Amino acid sequence: EDPWIINSSGGNGLIVISGKPGRGKSQLALDLLAQAARQGVRFLFFDLKGELEENEDNKQQIENRQNFLNSTGARYTRLITSGLPINPLFKTDNDTVNAQISSEFASLVRSFAPQLSASQERTIRNAFDNIDNPDFINLAEELETQGETGEGYSIIEKIARFKIFSASEKAISIEEWLSNSQIIDFKPLGNDKETKALAVAFILNTIMKQLAQSLPIVNGIQPLQMILFVDEAHLLLPKEGKSGLLGSLARQGRAWGFPVWLASQDADAFLTTGDNATDFAELADCGVHFSPQVLSEKQQRSILGQIFSKLLNKGEAVLRLHEKSKSGEVYQFYQNHGR
Repeated sequence: EDPWIINSSGGNGLIVISGKPGRGKSQLALDLLAQAARQGVRFLFFDLKGELEENEDNKQQIENRQNFLNSTGARYTRLITSGLPINPLFKTDNDTVNAQISSEFASLVRSFAPQLSASQERTIRNAFDNIDNPDFINLAEELETQGETGEGYSIIEKIARFKIFSASEKAISIEEWLSNSQIIDFKPLGNDKETKALAVAFILNTIMKQLAQSLPIVNGIQPLQMILFVDEAHLLLPKEGKSGLLGSLARQGRAWGFPVWLASQDADAFLTTGDNATDFAELADCGVHFSPQVLSEKQQRSILGQIFSKLLNKGEAVLRLHEKSKSGEVYQFYQNHGR
């Protein structure tokens, strides 16, 4: 295909990958990303479990990791050890717009930190309003100055202390950062799912703001035209119903040239609840849903729309296309000359 065909406006789709741990869903996604990169397509990979961390005790993993980085040209950032060079907090010259920005930011924090009260959300919003060049360090300091020591301050202070994002005076633009494929390794955050989810949410919110601005095309390509891949997406999806970020990107990515790929352990995880509920499995009807494992009857109904009774041989798979299911041998694109 021509370069960027996967990202052409209206030509992309949502990809959903489900499978239990160790079944190959992450490796499948990395293989697909490597193929896309060979066409010149960039990607942003939220690595929530450290799939590409450097494991000194596993020589094969080190070799595979290096081959992937070399073939894709992606830049790797391991959080806490290193920080991201962007600042997702910003203001404009318009006071009315800034009031909206601060309200959206405080609401986003509360969406991913449900223990926050409405009064704590207002406190974060007011502190944001009081600083000229917002970043997480300045925001934490402003909250402390106001005498805030509750949950809202703890969340902001932790992100500032871990130096996940850059200070405002040193930050580069989101367009410059995403001019290369990026891999963000969240594994050092351990079981702190809240901080992982919030960091992802802040990045996605910033990207959506930029995409909505209809950035000028450069050399026939949208500056942010790339693939978003979220591994272990079930860590984010339970809270997705309140924020709607991934759901909005999945719906609008077709027009923006910003396809969304999600991998999770359970097909049921792609059904969220709440005000912004999204059935990602249903959305994937216009894209692709991969499951590199044997499916239970419940999973078959969810993914294939029916129970497939034929017994499969090793190396065979079931394909559902245009409401019809059939089985056959599976070929790996790069090993079988594109067949």
